[in-house]
Amino acid sequence: MRNLLLFLIIFIFLGCSKQSYTLNELNLALDLNFTQNANILPDTTLSVSPSNNELIDKYFSVWDNGFDIDINSAMWAFNTYTFEKQKYYGESHILRNQAWFDNHRENANFAAYKTILKPAIILRDTAVRSFATKDRLFLDSRPGEGYPFDYLQDSNLEAFHPVLVSHFSLDGAWAFIQSDSFTGFVLSSDIKILNKKEADEFRKSKFAIFIKDGVAIKDKVGEFKFYSRIGGLVPYKRVENGNFITPQGYKISQDIATDKLELNSKNAKLILNEMLGMNYGWGGIDGLRDCSAFTKDYFASFGIWLPRNSKPQSQIAQIIDLKGLSDEEKKSKIVEFGVPYATLLYMRGHIMLYTGVIDGKISVTHASWGLKTKNNARAIIGRTAITDIEIGKDRDDIKALLLSLVESMNILAPNPKLALQNSYDIKFQNNNIIFANNSSMPYDEGDILNNPSIKDMFALKYPLLAPLNSKLIDAGRIRNERFFNEIYGQNKEAVEKNLVEVTWLKNSLNQKIKFNSINGAAKALQKVSDELDILVQNEPNLIIYLKDIGGTFKYRNIAQTNRLSAHSWGIAIDINVANSHYWLWHKDGYQNKIPYKIVKIFEKNGFIWGGRWEHFDTMHFEYRPEFAALYGVN
Repeated sequence: MRNLLLFLIIFIFLGCSKQSYTLNELNLALDLNFTQNANILPDTTLSVSPSNNELIDKYFSVWDNGFDIDINSAMWAFNTYTFEKQKYYGESHILRNQAWFDNHRENANFAAYKTILKPAIILRDTAVRSFATKDRLFLDSRPGEGYPFDYLQDSNLEAFHPVLVSHFSLDGAWAFIQSDSFTGFVLSSDIKILNKKEADEFRKSKFAIFIKDGVAIKDKVGEFKFYSRIGGLVPYKRVENGNFITPQGYKISQDIATDKLELNSKNAKLILNEMLGMNYGWGGIDGLRDCSAFTKDYFASFGIWLPRNSKPQSQIAQIIDLKGLSDEEKKSKIVEFGVPYATLLYMRGHIMLYTGVIDGKISVTHASWGLKTKNNARAIIGRTAITDIEIGKDRDDIKALLLSLVESMNILAPNPKLALQNSYDIKFQNNNIIFANNSSMPYDEGDILNNPSIKDMFALKYPLLAPLNSKLIDAGRIRNERFFNEIYGQNKEAVEKNLVEVTWLKNSLNQKIKFNSINGAAKALQKVSDELDILVQNEPNLIIYLKDIGGTFKYRNIAQTNRLSAHSWGIAIDINVANSHYWLWHKDGYQNKIPYKIVKIFEKNGFIWGGRWEHFDTMHFEYRPEFAALYGVN
């Protein structure tokens, strides 16, 4: 009797398991090494002020632009997943036959493509499917296939996400939609089509962002509506007793949503701790996250928009190519230029968030299924986790480490080192600046008050192209003299040799002035002059601010200091003094006459303006291309 019972148990166990995998193919789960708590990650000086404007604009762009893909692109899945090309299986290892594919192609109803074109919002978390069905499509005869790799699972959308409806399936159960990042089928019951008035009112809402997952959101009578999802929109009309009140009357606590989350290490850790440990889900299957869904939702919580998939995510912001480098060279680049919590590391088919160095190891946080082994099986991670970028290094069966596969890094926060390297003829090595003549100096050694380091020059954020009524701040007044001596000339005589002639407003004033030729400074001033010349031709009244200029090169100290003025390097120009204000001359407080149109032309060409300083100097413009590079002005 015992033998019969044992036989039945074994038979049942084998019948419920996948027999295409051997024990050797399954492999043991990878040892994550790090404690799975974001509090182990390093603190940084990262500070990016929140702004949901770009995110909101991207989400609503589909309402403005309409369906921007042709029907062949929209139907890509029906031409990719076919009975002729590949054997596909359903949930129980049952072969999907030709009739199954034909039925779904017919039900997709692409004969009605773009016949509706109405705005809608998602009502609850919903799957976005390639076919109009909940049926699943697996390749389950080899490792890395089967659940959770459902080929019909494109992504998912959270409640309140704006979409545009193309058409409905023949059975009416599904709507084909376009979102900010992709197209696909969603359940008709999970959307609400809006008329023009409703769409306009929804768009005029204020918006917060969910910063917690899985919190039950209920209506005013306590009925469950949906779960919160990090990065999801929260439209609201007002804030009442610590709650966002949505147009539908839902009360959403400010503990689980916010409209102002700064991207810094503290807040990054809060968000990461919410996301760590979630099971991996290809395409967001069952509301889970894959690698790019994790990064998209993580950055959305800070108001930063990303595309949906890993490849397009790797092509935004400041990109550093790592292809062709050795593993040691890659590590050096990542540590030198990577901004923890704001840097993506990309390899083909996978993307990771760089989260700093722990005990000498580069940490990444990512949603990952696992690593390929030499026998083409998988060593499983299977969740969102903090790992070493060389995880699996202690195992001899791993085919390739993450580090060896990384192709590029892209940085989604202002990066002073990159800004400097892109603005001057310098390189970075081990936190030192290497100049063209091979001399070097440290990046962050010095006393910000008496001998500021190069890093200190970025201690204050310059308000580039901001409105004239922006808060005054002394950004740009902190200068490392040795750095500018190395770039523009070590002394007066050396600087003078680098001066060239610039024609100031050729058609309006035709004045010859001297400016430093090094690093494109004179060329930048000439471009400013040419643009201002066109401006004053159209608006002659502006010439009063540009004639009788105060000068450019003069080797001297800043008034009441022993620090060299930017004029000493021939990289500054004072425009008309008579129509300017200077803090030492005007003791009754800040005043300014210089029009924004003039300031804008200077700033977009690599200059900063003394009129933005707390110690204001409204005549003063100074060539500092690193600030334009830092804040994304090309």
